[in-house]
Amino acid sequence: MQRVNCKELTANTLRNNPVVRHNCCMPCNFVGPPVRGADCYGREAFVDLVWEKLSFGHVLLASPRRFGKTSVMYRLMDEPRWDYRLVHCDLEHFLEPADLLTALVVQLSRDDVLSKIASALSFVPKKAWQGFRANVEEIELHKLKLKLKEQIRPRWQTSGEELFDAIARIPETKVVFLLDEFAVMIDEMAHLDAHREDARLMLRWLRHLRQSPRIQNVRFLVAGSIGIGNVLSNLGESASMNDFAHLKLEPFTDAVADQFLLALSESHDIPLSTAARKKVLDLIGTPVPYFLQIMFWEIERSCKGSGITPTPATVETLYPSTVLGADCKTYFDHYYGRLRDYYDKPDEKAAKALLRTIANDGVLKREACYYLYRKECEVADIERFNGLMANLENDFYVGFNYGQNTYEFSCKLLRDWWLRHYGMEC
Repeated sequence: MQRVNCKELTANTLRNNPVVRHNCCMPCNFVGPPVRGADCYGREAFVDLVWEKLSFGHVLLASPRRFGKTSVMYRLMDEPRWDYRLVHCDLEHFLEPADLLTALVVQLSRDDVLSKIASALSFVPKKAWQGFRANVEEIELHKLKLKLKEQIRPRWQTSGEELFDAIARIPETKVVFLLDEFAVMIDEMAHLDAHREDARLMLRWLRHLRQSPRIQNVRFLVAGSIGIGNVLSNLGESASMNDFAHLKLEPFTDAVADQFLLALSESHDIPLSTAARKKVLDLIGTPVPYFLQIMFWEIERSCKGSGITPTPATVETLYPSTVLGADCKTYFDHYYGRLRDYYDKPDEKAAKALLRTIANDGVLKREACYYLYRKECEVADIERFNGLMANLENDFYVGFNYGQNTYEFSCKLLRDWWLRHYGMEC
């Protein structure tokens, strides 16, 4: 692939020309959405590890939100290896097995090689198939998906068996299904009486499918931003995914974070000195890529607006006034909102009290956390407490120090933000 010298391009050109940006050798700063090409920075070794594990079996990719797991999956799709065909599905809003199978068929239809498989399935109406292949408007595509789901729903296991048997008949091609937010789907199903048993059946069916000797050319990469372990445990299905290789997407190292800031400063023409970059890392703490992007965006906006060169002093001034301020609150609100969305009411109440206390005190002994938990929930359920703390760790709120038997915030920036907006919450 021919690379472009990004120093000869303006930041505006990089932002607005996806072809140029994909071929560029330096990243452009995009805060929030998944990124592709050179914008997916510092994950080369991790991508290599994912491919290595996929060559042997299935992969469970764990990552808190905003760590870049979707960007990693895009890198797998954009630069496939060997003869693998990759099929990506976002499952976050799915509530039943028919949703999953419908999405798989639709995505298969968009692959030039795999579309022949989907077109031959007995449960795919031919009129609907023509719609999937044609360039139809979004509202029409939605109607076609609903029709297909209606066909699949009453016999989803039979339909699924037919689909994967058809894939198995092309052994020369390996198909990797990238299932994003799988844990969220299972968790949502588990909380609905109408679909709780479906969640169990689907987990067992998928496990049986993976272990079937007749289906050797299928791989699953399951990714999620909430801990799958606790979700499976609550369903009594902890063993249903023990055949996956577990990989966790970690924050950047300090060295990679520094190089990332340097690359952004060069591609955006912002002179960020070594001392200024160090100040950014000191203020953030744990170098989460998303937090680095927010910091750089605020530095760029401020410096280009005022015409000043960023120094450690100006960076330190910007941090409390902008990054932790009201204007940037929406960047971090999901950390507070997900307690409501993914935690039961008693756990939500206890989690907010725990995080508020840990933010104010800096560290909190495990015994003190349990005491506070019992006070908030008015129960002495040690297993439920352990599950809550595991979820808070998996979701990147807190980290556990085994030597000191204490909890503290996983990232300085997140603690500072919590103190700023929720430190005095009643």
